[in-house]
Amino acid sequence: MTIVKPEDWLPSPGINLEGKALEVATANASASILAGPGAGKTELLAQRATYLLATGVCPFPKRILAISFKVDAARNLQKRVEQRCSLEFAGRFESLTLHAFAKRIVDQFREALPAHLQPSSDYRVMFPNRDIWEDFGMAYSGEVPTIRNFNNAQMAKIVHEQIPETPLENATTDEEKIRGLWWKHNLSVTRSNITFDMIMLLAAWIIRREETIKSALQNTYSHVFLDEFQDVTDQQYALVKAAFVNSKAVMTAVGDSNQAIMRWAGAKADIFNRFEQDFNAESNRLLFNFRSNKAIVGLINSLARTFDNDYVETEAARIDDPVHENAIEGWVFNTRNDEGLHLAEFIHNELAQNDNLNPSDIVVLARIRVDDVEKRIRDAFQNKEIKIRNEARAVGGIAIQDLVKERIYEFLIAVLKLATNVRVGSPFQVCRDIVADVRGIDINTDRGHSDSLVIVRNLVEDIGSFIGSRGPNEISMDELVDRVLTKITANEFLRAYREYSGGDRFMDAVAGFKEFIRECTNESSTWENCISNMEGNDSVRLMTIHKSKGLEYHTVIFLEFNDDSFWGNEDDVNVFFVALSRAREKIRFSFTKDSRGFNNVGTFIKNLQDAGVKFLSP
Repeated sequence: MTIVKPEDWLPSPGINLEGKALEVATANASASILAGPGAGKTELLAQRATYLLATGVCPFPKRILAISFKVDAARNLQKRVEQRCSLEFAGRFESLTLHAFAKRIVDQFREALPAHLQPSSDYRVMFPNRDIWEDFGMAYSGEVPTIRNFNNAQMAKIVHEQIPETPLENATTDEEKIRGLWWKHNLSVTRSNITFDMIMLLAAWIIRREETIKSALQNTYSHVFLDEFQDVTDQQYALVKAAFVNSKAVMTAVGDSNQAIMRWAGAKADIFNRFEQDFNAESNRLLFNFRSNKAIVGLINSLARTFDNDYVETEAARIDDPVHENAIEGWVFNTRNDEGLHLAEFIHNELAQNDNLNPSDIVVLARIRVDDVEKRIRDAFQNKEIKIRNEARAVGGIAIQDLVKERIYEFLIAVLKLATNVRVGSPFQVCRDIVADVRGIDINTDRGHSDSLVIVRNLVEDIGSFIGSRGPNEISMDELVDRVLTKITANEFLRAYREYSGGDRFMDAVAGFKEFIRECTNESSTWENCISNMEGNDSVRLMTIHKSKGLEYHTVIFLEFNDDSFWGNEDDVNVFFVALSRAREKIRFSFTKDSRGFNNVGTFIKNLQDAGVKFLSP
């Protein structure tokens, strides 16, 4: 483990950091970084982690904690650091969602809570739906007759606003009674049920009241990153403050004020100003867009100025790259059926005319109801022999886009690749690393390296022997998966990975894998085709705008740009810019006259026209 002097440190090979980005990556003080779309925020944090660890600015055994406010962002950053750092250094970098961070605190220090706030050790994380709220209201309508006057959203706000401070018997207001009853109702059962919002409140309670725990936490981490910070809510920020305000930790908050996609869930518009005041942080801006061509960057700037008088323009880093003549267009159709037919024709022609363009380089985005979009365009795509993959569709109770990022999914697909000799990606590395994790093996030692190789080889030989010469249609996928899990067991995954500690998420992911591979098998005659279908290599992507955050595509096609999906609130602007900024080379805005109308998107349409976007009726 070689430490370099800070002045001798260089960014990872192939990574160009200059000017303000280099200053941010090597800064010694707390800072907030506002960066536009395509500025490389994830890479910036990965390089900062590499710098801090490789130079000893984050000295051993101190660690770096990266907190994200979305699961995808946390996973992406962890993987990026693992790619950039040696294993010794990467092992001291932790990338978690704030929910996972809060859950860790509650799980480790649950007994520090008073009895009436202490969940059972095997508590279940719940996500209240309409039925749960209705049942709760009915159960306690006798004790609080006015409880039926509150709708579900109002009740959720009441019970999650704070921990019940007033004993239930002393509660005087309806809100205090409802809050106290909710917490008692869910904590006092044999196996407690608690929401993530409750977990965050409990974690903050522990930190504020237990100085030794707070001190241990602050002594563990010398540096803290806050990624996608524009999406933070009041409650989430309160937990961050409780943990690290007035500590010695150097804080780095990164986000894009034009893409606060979680505003509907309570994300705060002034959060960066509050962070700078609370942590004495310097404000920085990164002004280059490395993703999009100059035409798309120009459109982003032109539109952003109309919505934000204080907007600071980003610059196109790809200023000399050629731009397609029809890089940006609007489409207007009489019906959604017409739209689907043209969409399939357009993608078919794009793929035929560009040998370097793959179907997975194209994404179709809609704000909501992508299952409905899939149903109505499926036939048109099939007629053109184009595969489309709805990333939001649930298999086994879990969305495909979430499933493929699960560690158990990555492990199972890696084992399958090795056993069937489909060497796409780096299946051996994935398989070996996960085996090392679950078995507690240090692969940097000669013994650990050898042991991990033997385990992987024996596992792959066993699964390969089970498969034999049979194709995917000739095997029970349930039996195949279960056989793998007799070698590397569920309990080993549950012990090794915190996100699986409850067990439910692990079992959901396994069930999702089984259902998904069965689907992909039905369309495949060979293992290579089956695995390709699972990875979506030959499929156009379909997803919600929310889920596209942090991703990029050659061509973005924006459907359902109408009053069915846009409601005239301030979040419309943020969602619009998320969709727009996913595109590298081309973007299409599609409108259909059989929608509910365009009153709520009228400003967008006018601004697009003023920016020079041509609207065609194909």
